[in-house]
Amino acid sequence: MRPALDIRAHLDTRGAAILMAISLLLIVAFAALGGLVQPAFMPDATSDVEVSVIVLSLPLSLIIPIITVMMIAGEWSDGSIQNTFLQRPGRGGVLASKVIAAIVVIAVLVLLSIGLAAVATWIGGDLIGDGARFDSLEDVFTTQLAGLAAVLLFSLAMGLALQSTVLGLLAAIGFPFVIATASGVAMITGSETVVDVVRALDLQTASVALADGTAGAFELIPLVLLVILPAAYGAWRWNHREVG
Repeated sequence: MRPALDIRAHLDTRGAAILMAISLLLIVAFAALGGLVQPAFMPDATSDVEVSVIVLSLPLSLIIPIITVMMIAGEWSDGSIQNTFLQRPGRGGVLASKVIAAIVVIAVLVLLSIGLAAVATWIGGDLIGDGARFDSLEDVFTTQLAGLAAVLLFSLAMGLALQSTVLGLLAAIGFPFVIATASGVAMITGSETVVDVVRALDLQTASVALADGTAGAFELIPLVLLVILPAAYGAWRWNHREVG
């Protein structure tokens, strides 16, 4: 496994450099929006780190699938995976290396985002508003970080299963939006069957329940259906798919 090589190979391309630059600009802009502007809208003129992270989660929910799917499936889409397999014959090792590389890049981006959110919250609360609140930091780990981890796992699974940048992005970005919309429709219908079906496909809600320790056996269903099974199929396909 050579995850450092995969990270360098991904970041060396012009498209990845532009994407990373835009991603960093969005993260800085949303961190400033969440931390600095927040006191103007809060009744007590304070800045809460949890609200800052919630605001930052909006761009991260798009950035994480794009980077993850491109790192996993990008070489299948442009045909360069053939050269990679010629230089590194062990397909399983290449797959594991790319998964580790994607996790490392996303982890760095998320940690950077939380750090910027904390700094912006401190500046907005203590220097501009009437105080900064960091007592909700624990909730950040059980809600926002759990949700972002779910986005990463689902994106990895879609990149592996579909091995196509376009299809992977459509699934990784589009499916959570469909489920969020379906959750609202299910609540309106009041049908327990419909609610349970949507709940069985709602990885975001299940991830939060798993993180805060309130999950039951039902919350494992989205993890199995949307992460474990697609990833297992993707790993099998990765090792058996013809190249060229």
